[in-house]
Amino acid sequence: MNRLKTIFSLLAFASLSFGNCKPINGDEQISDLFLYYLLFQALANATEENCTFSPNSSDALFNDEWHLHNIGQFGGTVGEDANVSPVWNQSISGNRVIVSVVDDGLDIRHEDLSQNISVTARGLNLLNGTIYPTHSYSNSFHGSAVGGVIAARGGNNLGVRGAAPCSKLVGVNILEKSTIYTSDEYRAMVNESSRVSISNNSWGSPDGYGWLWPSSSLWQQGVNEGIRQGKSGKGTVYVWAAGNGANGGTIVAPVLVDNTNYDGQANFYGVMAIGGIGQNGKKAAYSESGANLWVVAHTQGNSATAYTTAISTTDASGSNGLNVGGSSGDYSLGNYTKKFNGTSSATPLAAGVIALLIGKFPELTWRDVRELVAYSARKNDSIDSDWAINSAGLNINHKYGFGTMDAVNLLTRANTWTPITATLITQTEISLSPNTPIPDNDIVTGATVNYTVGSAINYIEYVDVEFTSNHTYFPELRIEITSPGGTKSVLSEPHACVNPYNNSLCSSGNTSIASMTGSSTYRFGLARHLGENPNGTWVLRVFDSSATDTGQINSVQLRIYGR
Repeated sequence: MNRLKTIFSLLAFASLSFGNCKPINGDEQISDLFLYYLLFQALANATEENCTFSPNSSDALFNDEWHLHNIGQFGGTVGEDANVSPVWNQSISGNRVIVSVVDDGLDIRHEDLSQNISVTARGLNLLNGTIYPTHSYSNSFHGSAVGGVIAARGGNNLGVRGAAPCSKLVGVNILEKSTIYTSDEYRAMVNESSRVSISNNSWGSPDGYGWLWPSSSLWQQGVNEGIRQGKSGKGTVYVWAAGNGANGGTIVAPVLVDNTNYDGQANFYGVMAIGGIGQNGKKAAYSESGANLWVVAHTQGNSATAYTTAISTTDASGSNGLNVGGSSGDYSLGNYTKKFNGTSSATPLAAGVIALLIGKFPELTWRDVRELVAYSARKNDSIDSDWAINSAGLNINHKYGFGTMDAVNLLTRANTWTPITATLITQTEISLSPNTPIPDNDIVTGATVNYTVGSAINYIEYVDVEFTSNHTYFPELRIEITSPGGTKSVLSEPHACVNPYNNSLCSSGNTSIASMTGSSTYRFGLARHLGENPNGTWVLRVFDSSATDTGQINSVQLRIYGR
């Protein structure tokens, strides 16, 4: 049986800050059932409406949405936002773009979402087996908050506005399940993929543990089917939250714990991992860094002493959800919240900006979109010491990927973009088995493996590094690789960790690669080498930061995606 470990689903569910789940409501109102009936009828033979949106129209809480239009209203840097207003002014608002919200449900009855629920794509509720994705538990809200960041209806004199206020949403409720099977993951990735342009995933492996979490083969199959066959053959674009575990969870902050490359979903070549920055353009302390990080988008950030303003968006209707009506300083109207945060909210902002792009240029493929996002990203926090330029001329940073999502830059770049017509080549290079010892407690010399690549690919789109080691305590290793063009990528850093099975600090061996995967091999992802030529010698170096635990590099293998 293909079944995800129960601990994964339980911890992933808990990582969204949900409380104890309440029973499904058996007293569904007749009006709600009637709405479901109407939705079902509409799905039979409907077409998406052509939404009209005036940027100058009113949305009651729009002034609070600094991530869309930052005028320093909460003390942030003026202009540090997604830069969507000039795009809206060109009558670009995401019309006819369908975005899948894979989450804990989506409130299709919400006053600010209902008009933007797709009438051609069917939702999927994996908890109760229906096409109606609305939350079943009263304390679930996450998916509705995500949906609002993407596509809350604009100009309707209500609440908030999404980044793509005319795009359409289809919900997939997977996270309310107490046990998530790999078959559930597959179904969530492919649901209505022929119609879905973008799949938003503000979930993933548990945060704050410092463990390596591989992705399932069925989930990978679902993403592969989506990018090859989705959106009428152009490929569904998958955006994935980079994770909120950089500064620890159960470990007292500030302690480096998680890297987004430890998440086997966020580091998969078919997705774009999205990190988070605050209203000053700097990394949120919790946002995970990594060589697989694609770009960042705005969310609740931090100053030197405290977290700063979060994101205003839709909440589950009425007394359900995060805001139960003015609780803890939230809005008095419980249908909205100003407390949404994390890479969970940065990811749908990226999805909304991408929806603007696809709405204007519907013929773009998933490969076009991800490269346009990279090439148009704005360099934020320019004084950060990690900024570098790869050999293809792209700005890169382990904290920020290629930079910040910027709607104007993205649409401008698309105006002169030459579509990618070359076939995507996947080339798996030979596996080297050097069995090189890793010097114990040595952060200067380390162990080195030279890996020579000679392939038909001369333009990298993504790289996988499969690393095998019998080292008895993985968290003390620093692993880095340098491309033939001279670009260095850090795959893993020495870090603290917590055993998720008993919530205690890890002891020797508890987070070795073998204990997590059933083998001693783990796959890391590299986004930073986009556009580089892979041919030549790659240099892998591994350092051991502490005494006692030892091991060796058993094998290294590269898989290169490109053209």
